[in-house]
Amino acid sequence: MSPRTAAAREGNGVYEVAIVGAGPAGLAAASVLREHGVRVAVIDEQLRAGGQILRQPPAGFSVEHWLPGRSYDRVKRVLRAVGDRPDIDWRLGATVLGLTGAASFRTQGASAVPHRLWIQDASGSRVLEATAVLVATGCYERPLAFPGWTLPGVMGAGAIQAFVKSQQFVPGERFVLTGSHPLQLVVADQLLRAGARVAAVTFTQPPTRAAAVLRYPLAMLQQARQMVDVVRILARLRRAGVAVRFGTTIVRADGGDSIASATLAPMHGGAVDGSRWEVVECDRIGVCHGFIASSELARQAGAGIRWGEHEGGWLIEHDAWLESSVANLFVAGEVTSVMGADAALEKGRIAAIGILRTLGRIGEREAQRLAAAPRRRLRRLLRFASMLQELSRPPEGLERQVVTGESLVCRCESITRAYFDEQLRENTHVASADAAKLLTRAGMGMCQGRLCGDNVARLVALARGLSPGEVGPLHARMPVKPVPLGTLCRDRCG
Repeated sequence: MSPRTAAAREGNGVYEVAIVGAGPAGLAAASVLREHGVRVAVIDEQLRAGGQILRQPPAGFSVEHWLPGRSYDRVKRVLRAVGDRPDIDWRLGATVLGLTGAASFRTQGASAVPHRLWIQDASGSRVLEATAVLVATGCYERPLAFPGWTLPGVMGAGAIQAFVKSQQFVPGERFVLTGSHPLQLVVADQLLRAGARVAAVTFTQPPTRAAAVLRYPLAMLQQARQMVDVVRILARLRRAGVAVRFGTTIVRADGGDSIASATLAPMHGGAVDGSRWEVVECDRIGVCHGFIASSELARQAGAGIRWGEHEGGWLIEHDAWLESSVANLFVAGEVTSVMGADAALEKGRIAAIGILRTLGRIGEREAQRLAAAPRRRLRRLLRFASMLQELSRPPEGLERQVVTGESLVCRCESITRAYFDEQLRENTHVASADAAKLLTRAGMGMCQGRLCGDNVARLVALARGLSPGEVGPLHARMPVKPVPLGTLCRDRCG
């Protein structure tokens, strides 16, 4: 049975717009599109809308004081406005495996062929078709392959936060949070409120980096509420006896079946001081060295990319209406630059207006009028995002010092840095992430490079004297997420 026949049998039809991602950008876009009567499908891997920022509890699960705090208010309002709308086709608990069709680029004119989205859900795989697609797939945490990072109990700080947000479940007893991003302070505060013990919160950057905020006085004034919230969190952590240290990095994690301790070391001038290591007992380690844009689906579809070192890695290029280089393929949120939930809301609205303009639902003048307010708000948020990116960037070459020979660069294929570096020395022609993947198998596992792609590119760049942008990303192929062979066999043969 052909995919098109399977889609027809399921009665999927052709949507005007398919939105991949039910986070802030996707929800904001869906709201604008439905206001103009556009038939929309929203696809997301989670069973409830809201994305990682909200992490709604499971249906029927009651959580008291779910996500208190003003920082979540704007996103929660959008979720309330659109989350239960019956006139949106919600495809939740579904993974988009690939995006094909509409292959002509804007320079060649708009394509008449609709986009085809290959999705997998609990009932199998199927194909949806849409005239326009908005990719709002968010981001994930940038990993750092220090020795012991694959032990049970080492998690992304955002993963720890997801447990607390969704079900107020504390996934451990004694935590160490380490990295370079201010999210760690928020997570530490939420853990304390949930009854956990936080042994330490460490930042790789020196305290003098805080002086960088002085270069953004307007952003500080416009986002004074967030700045005050950070000061209050620091005060609560201090009262609770939590050690907040700057100029400190994790160098290894130790344990057997689970984490027993984290070894920390001070940094001076961006270099790790190997003479003053400290062992801190803990059973969970949360790591956050910033975020990587989840741009694989848009890249697989052929969208043009650019390298943003401190913005989220490989980002999708777009025009003023957030349309990519592929006709009728729009992008919004973190895949364009990691700027946070409030900025994602505005990008989602602008992208939706751009889609309405492309579909002929509104004219150019009306589009410019509708986009004026979200563009103005986005410019203000961009200033704050630039300040945050400056504050949270890890020291240059951190992976060179922390990722040792015994570190597993690729955990899926058990590739150590020592083996990886040896292969690069013996094959001096290898100067790209894709070539390193073919040579070593790094990136060929279940995660398809999400947990090792950034480390692979940086190690190749280090060996060849290049920047990660010159090395390039691992090529994104369909399926962009793992799919059970049984599902494919059932759909193709049954």
